[in-house]
Amino acid sequence: METNKIYCESNLETMAKMQDNSIDCVITSPPYWQLRDYGYDGQWGLEPTFNEYLENLWSMMDEIYRVLKPSGTVWINLGDTYERSSKCLLLIPHRFAIGCIDRGWTMRNDIVWAKPNGMPESCKDRFTKKHEYFFFMVKSESYYFDLDSIRDPIKEISLERYKYSFTGQEGGNSSNFKGNKSHLIPQSKYQTIDIEKEHRQGMHQNRGENVIEKRPNLPEQKEFVNFLRERIKMNVLIDSVDIPKTTIEHWYRNDVKGFAFPSIEHWNMIKDLLDNWDSEFELMDYKMTDVIFETDDINKNNQKGKNPGDVSDFWAITTKPSTNEHYASYNEELIRKPILAGCPEGGVIYDPFMGTGSTAESCLRSNRKYIGSEMNPKYVEIANKRLEPFIKQTKLF
Repeated sequence: METNKIYCESNLETMAKMQDNSIDCVITSPPYWQLRDYGYDGQWGLEPTFNEYLENLWSMMDEIYRVLKPSGTVWINLGDTYERSSKCLLLIPHRFAIGCIDRGWTMRNDIVWAKPNGMPESCKDRFTKKHEYFFFMVKSESYYFDLDSIRDPIKEISLERYKYSFTGQEGGNSSNFKGNKSHLIPQSKYQTIDIEKEHRQGMHQNRGENVIEKRPNLPEQKEFVNFLRERIKMNVLIDSVDIPKTTIEHWYRNDVKGFAFPSIEHWNMIKDLLDNWDSEFELMDYKMTDVIFETDDINKNNQKGKNPGDVSDFWAITTKPSTNEHYASYNEELIRKPILAGCPEGGVIYDPFMGTGSTAESCLRSNRKYIGSEMNPKYVEIANKRLEPFIKQTKLF
């Protein structure tokens, strides 16, 4: 089937022409139920009942299952709506997702797309709805997924920090330490944790044996001790928390060998006992809780980003006003993540509701091919004009 083309027909008609197991990835956002009339015959989303709407979506998913490669991935963005008479939120995305699971799909993530600049609502008897769901599904246990491709780049300051050992000598690593590594003496601004202990506590699952937690902005010993002594007496702290007395005593010590910073968990327990939250308190809290995670060899694992918070299932991505006649055009950043993570370079991505071509443009920018379906001839015309300069300038495969 010809790629880098938008077919002016229904998605079921387009997929009927596709061979089995021929598509690498599907990314789309179906028209939401009863939300908007786009002004053309046969439009999805205007079904009389939401059950009919869901049945149509599931029939599409059945065909997608056929044409998707075993290694393929599917990403469906779906918004919810309210039943007008009862004012009840219908949970259409959840119903859709459960129906897909019943049909054999494996649900890998229900990603929350949070909209910081979402549209305001006039309703005064509920909260404003500013999120949608992005469902990530597969049909086999072995599928393409490139997490590193969407990681945030490692900050330059983190690379600089890594040049130094915990003793302040350039080019060292954690193996320079002997004995207990659960805390460091104040000559170093880094603090490690006892990985084995934290594994037992379930705090470092899936991080691996070589992962080191470092607090690069810890205060000077004198600064911390003075702060703690001014805020709470040692005997009061000992009587107030379930922490061994000998552990607490280390926090109040002035001598280098006897002093230790509290862990983040213990620091949070201390904070609960303190009042007078002022700027000094806020700065101390930042210094005590600022954490980076690194491995013994930064070039061996996770070269492209942080670990692991920058790849969560919560995407805070702003909406963008449409520059054409389509009311719900995608933000490119929203499509970029599924494209890079869910489709190999040179692969084919299918969008069953192509609209004015946002998915197609993102595919061309990312060195992927596209196939699209769109029933509105006006949108196909807009998309083709939009894509023409990219097709001319992009070196296709």
